[in-house]
Amino acid sequence: MDRNMKGLEKKGTVKVNGKAIGEKISLISGFAQQQEIFIPTLTVKEYLMIQAKLRMKANKSTRIERVDEIMDMLGLQKCRNSKIGNPGLVKGISGGEARRLTFACELLSNPSLLFADEPTSGLDSFMAATVVQIMRDLANSGRTLIAIIHQPTADLYFQFDKIIFLSLGRTAFMGTPEESIQFFSDCGHPIPKNFNPPEWIQEKLSVQPIEEIESYQRIMNIIQVFETTKFSKTSTIELQMIPSTKLPPFIENPGFFVETGALLKRASIDVIRSPAQMRMKLIQKIVMGLFIGSLYWQQPLDWRGVRNTNSALYFLIAELTFSTMFGIMTFMEHELPLIAREYHDGLFYVISYYVSRCLSYLPLFTFDGAIMVIISYWMIGLNNTLQQVLKSILIAVLVEQSATSCGLFLACLFETTSVAIAFAVPISGLFALLSELYGNTNNFPVYIQWMQWTSWFRYGFEGLVVNQWTKIDNPKFSNFFRDLILDQFSFKADNYPMDVIGLGSIVLFFYVAGYVALLVRIRMSR
Repeated sequence: MDRNMKGLEKKGTVKVNGKAIGEKISLISGFAQQQEIFIPTLTVKEYLMIQAKLRMKANKSTRIERVDEIMDMLGLQKCRNSKIGNPGLVKGISGGEARRLTFACELLSNPSLLFADEPTSGLDSFMAATVVQIMRDLANSGRTLIAIIHQPTADLYFQFDKIIFLSLGRTAFMGTPEESIQFFSDCGHPIPKNFNPPEWIQEKLSVQPIEEIESYQRIMNIIQVFETTKFSKTSTIELQMIPSTKLPPFIENPGFFVETGALLKRASIDVIRSPAQMRMKLIQKIVMGLFIGSLYWQQPLDWRGVRNTNSALYFLIAELTFSTMFGIMTFMEHELPLIAREYHDGLFYVISYYVSRCLSYLPLFTFDGAIMVIISYWMIGLNNTLQQVLKSILIAVLVEQSATSCGLFLACLFETTSVAIAFAVPISGLFALLSELYGNTNNFPVYIQWMQWTSWFRYGFEGLVVNQWTKIDNPKFSNFFRDLILDQFSFKADNYPMDVIGLGSIVLFFYVAGYVALLVRIRMSR
């Protein structure tokens, strides 16, 4: 319960085998949660293999053997090559198979103790019986299973070894299913014939709105009777008789590099199997490259051509920024619940996930911008020596990465995409105004001038302008003409290296800030 409820007040001591273990109980146990959250684009076997790499400190052959063993145990071999999917969105495995996959993930590390949160909820009677039978088999294999279950059928009810009924935050009964029938009969609530015992008991332990006072009195009476009967005393004696033995072995963390590699593989498969996003992003950049190239086709080397060329360079910076910055924000929101759950289950460090996700986005948010620049470059008639072309592509990549890292930071900082976008609009607008195209920042108030050094528009625009006009091989183009172009923006001919350093610093800053924001957000999440 503590894994999912932030701010839950806890009292008492958590013991295993008679020894206090506290929060480290997660290192010897598994927790099959009620809500299944997976990566829908992965197959069942792919997902389990990556989970095995995160949960097991073992070589590849051992992991493969363990995954096959678990799939055989839980009847997942038939769907091993099926994509998991997402109910209502992406076709995939059935609800019963998804529930079994949840158990499979937790069993990979062979925990001694397994918790299950409402394992039969949302399943039909056949699937519920299948899941409970699997739990019964796991218990028979020497594991301890503790499950929260609501309104089980009579057949399922009598498969459990021990039952605990809770009401008003207190224990109303603890014992075997057979003993529960005797106990409630002794309390004056005999179970009618042909009536489902757990449903009858739950009804007697529930507060009825129209009989609130009577319900409280009935429940308190049952609790008081239990605390004075042999059932309560027997439970206390059983707890006291548990021998104090050594704790089960802790589940070992595979380490940063193994975690990062496994998560990078998972993220890369997800990106590759989401071709619509990749296709649309590439098409967008190709179309914009053709549009900008057509709009500023073959600009002449005169003053009007210079002005149009500079406008085209700024247009490239803007397109590399806005579509990228707003696009990256939509990629994160759906995945964060799974990451928060896996982090609190102790599967990996946040830095491992963050590095792997950033690396998986790198090709998607790099090559498209370079392609756009290459397409428009010769159409506009820019300085086409190999050195100048490569330097322009470098600026384009750094600008797109600046927008990516800033968008990622905002996506990690805020809970919803809409809020992140609301903050991104004024931020990107301010950076655009500080590019020098709309006015010389040296003429701005002193308290605003310094902000130009935080703008990737400023560094990117200067880098492209300097790269374009400082190495023109044309006798008509004098140094005086070059200096005149640069002076109108307060640019300097030797500033290209500083622009690259400035852009690199912005990329690094926002990636680090994004990690800090994600770390805080995930640690606070439940």
